[in-house]
Amino acid sequence: MRYLALILFSSILFLTSCQSKAPTYGDVLSASFDQKLYQDFDSAAYFVAIQKELKNENANLFNPKWMIEIADSAKGFNWIQHQLLTGGTDSLLNYLNRADEHGINPSFFHTAKIQQALDQLKSKQVADLNEAYTLLAKVEILSSDAMVAYVNMLENGIVNPKRLYGRYFVAHSRYTLPKVRKLLDSTLNVSEVLQHAQPKNSFYKKFQQLLAKGNLTKDDRTKVLLTMERLRWMGKDFPEKYVFVNIPEMKLQMIDEGTLFNSMNVCVGETENKAYTTNSENHETPIMSGILDRMQVNPVWNIPQSIVKKELLASVRANPGYLESRNMVVYNLKGQLVNPYNINWQADSVKNFKFKQNPGYDNSLGNIKFIFANPYAIYLHDTPAKGKFKASNRAVSHGCVRVENPTDLASFLVNNEKEAAKIASEIKGSSNDSRWVKMKEGIPVYLSYYTTWLNENKEIQQFPDIYGYDQRLKLAMKKYL
Repeated sequence: MRYLALILFSSILFLTSCQSKAPTYGDVLSASFDQKLYQDFDSAAYFVAIQKELKNENANLFNPKWMIEIADSAKGFNWIQHQLLTGGTDSLLNYLNRADEHGINPSFFHTAKIQQALDQLKSKQVADLNEAYTLLAKVEILSSDAMVAYVNMLENGIVNPKRLYGRYFVAHSRYTLPKVRKLLDSTLNVSEVLQHAQPKNSFYKKFQQLLAKGNLTKDDRTKVLLTMERLRWMGKDFPEKYVFVNIPEMKLQMIDEGTLFNSMNVCVGETENKAYTTNSENHETPIMSGILDRMQVNPVWNIPQSIVKKELLASVRANPGYLESRNMVVYNLKGQLVNPYNINWQADSVKNFKFKQNPGYDNSLGNIKFIFANPYAIYLHDTPAKGKFKASNRAVSHGCVRVENPTDLASFLVNNEKEAAKIASEIKGSSNDSRWVKMKEGIPVYLSYYTTWLNENKEIQQFPDIYGYDQRLKLAMKKYL
């Protein structure tokens, strides 16, 4: 704030003759509010009012640290100088007062306090400059804070999903102080920025329409708001063609040209502990996305170390013949294929051996796996355990997604009748030869978590909160709704 007096109230120049004296900011305020008292405007006194209001409003600000940093910086605040008399504050209030269209309580954005201060300034009833400084400082601080909060919430969501869930693996950006400074700089076009911040996701807009109708039960409304928040995390809209796995629904949908092409049951990750744990106790399928660009027919299963340590080693230690009975092989620390009957399975070193299951009818990945690049060894795959797809609770996997009809998914992905027929033939045949199939064009895949969604007729569908994500999110959002 040290340099605020020099920069915040730099003269606003008019096109006048070279002999004319440029009006001060006090002159401009005096003319705008039709009160002469502003002609004696003192930026140092206003500086004191800013500091006082920062203390008074500290507990109410979206991010008080950001506002204090901006106030103390060389550039300082810009709101009063560039928005108060140009309609920027009115535009901001117009959007803030309609925040309930997004399920957010407008009062969170200081709307009443900003409006009250504006009304007092415009009433010509301001008694002295000290009162004016206080009112201007209130508009300055609260408008700047509300602008940042509103834009950040609509562009990135009210809460940070990565702080809620240990297995939320979608890239997620939120506002930082440098980004806040850039947003609030002197070139800010309030209406343009706020319009751009409105979510563009087509499903988000559909849920907005449901919210606007106002005929939802209290429970349904809450669930709709949770879905809208999750869509704000996503940000961008779905593409024309994609694969959508909704984990609570335990279904996979193939979408082409924005409409449902095909769907099937899937099995997703099981969980026994709090689903947002970060200590690898659970197997829940993570929330993530990627590009499906290749598949392996008659795949080899590289068994994850988590499964080796928690499950496989116990079986092998009890019976070294277990590997052969399951069509599995083991490699030592040097990467050499070894005989399981010649290994001391009680040694600690075996925990770091590599295990694979060769192709075959009993391979845990079935006859085909679908790959999208990610560092978490998550993919979609077939399974020999077909009976699981008939169960109502299909949260039974170790995290990957088991698909009910792999040939249908393969056909959708390759989009080539000849190649699709070849894959189907290989799956049904007796050969166990592995083959990689690379798609000419990758297809986006979304592993998502929506307990409330819409069907083709825009009707609400609700699914069990199998990982307990809803309650945690509801608590985090409570004070904003």
